[in-house]
Formats: sequence, C-alpha cells, structure tokens
Amino acid sequence: MAVYSYDYDFTYAPSAPVVEIIVTSDLSATALTLVALLDSGADATMLPFAVLEQVQAEILETRYLCTVTGKRTIVDIYRVAIQVGPYHFRAVRAIATDSPAEIILGRDVLNQLIVTLNGLAAVTEISQ
Repeated sequence: MAVYSYDYDFTYAPSAPVVEIIVTSDLSATALTLVALLDSGADATMLPFAVLEQVQAEILETRYLCTVTGKRTIVDIYRVAIQVGPYHFRAVRAIATDSPAEIILGRDVLNQLIVTLNGLAAVTEISQ
C-alpha cells in the first residue's frame, strides 16, 4: 500500500494538516492544483466560488447550510472531481464559498481514505 505524505501548514496557529489536491470538472479541461485544509468536522468539501468558476463546475442545487455556530445560510452546490495523490473522486458535491483563501476537504472525501495525522512530526499521511 502506497502512503503519501504532506507537511502541515505552519501559517496556522497551531499548525494544520493540509494536502495538495487537483480540482477539475466534466465541463472543462482546466485542472487547478490547490492546497486544502483537512477538516474531519466538516460534512462536505468547500471550495471558493472563483475555483468552481475557473473549472466550469456544474451547479447542482441550492441548499441551506448550518454553520458551526448554528446559523443557516443559503449555498450553491457544484459537482467537481478531486484528486488527492493518486486517488480520484468523481462527482464530489462541493459547497461554494465566498472565502477566496480557504479550501476545506471534508468527510465526503476523507471518509474514503486512510488519513493519519502525526501532529508530533507535523505530517499527514494518506492511503486508501
């Protein structure tokens, strides 16, 4: 079994587990390589609207999202393909966000991987 390692991001305090992902869609040949924050508390993957627009992601629906504070907000959900290392996930339902900076890889993708967070070494290991 191959294991892929990613260093933590020290711009966060405390440092945070991140991985490099590639985002594409069925509607475009554009592929964007991005750094995503791993969030096992997030139900779904969240991508900035600008990223979804660049890869010409297909909008699927508009839904309510309940934030960690309990606030309800309306969001658009798009279909994208995400690659983590050699692992491909097609038809990921990504929530569009207004935040241009943070990309969240949620449990919709993480639950399909073996993810080991080694905080002492500041390394994330991914396998399947």
